[in-house]
Amino acid sequence: MSYTEMLAEVVRGLGAGSITIPMQMVHFEILLPELKVCHPATLNLRLENPLRIDNPDIVAEYDWSGAGPERFSFLRIGLEFPVGGVAHRAWIYIPHDSPHFGNRFQIEVLAARIEGISYGARCRVLIPRARVVSGIVVV
Repeated sequence: MSYTEMLAEVVRGLGAGSITIPMQMVHFEILLPELKVCHPATLNLRLENPLRIDNPDIVAEYDWSGAGPERFSFLRIGLEFPVGGVAHRAWIYIPHDSPHFGNRFQIEVLAARIEGISYGARCRVLIPRARVVSGIVVV
């Protein structure tokens, strides 16, 4: 399989993922059993190039907080850390109500705990079935 590669840096997020992901994971694991191996928080990555996800692998609505349904999307990716090292299975996690939703240079990623990854670390995101259109990576 071929991948479109994007360099990224691990950055601080809002901190909400470490609170909401543990509550949401029970539902997400039903949709994607592979998520059972994931650490119950997200890695926030700032991308060097913009990314537009029009066709995620999974889209679901779910009322996880009692405030009404929220839409979530997921895209399977590889996350290479360190750059040139092992590619870990990962998923871009897209909560549609997030303040990051419209930011094409930032993604939230679910993955198993990755030894040594920390803020400021460089990594490579490997995106299947993507193409580049006018400098934007599109899935």
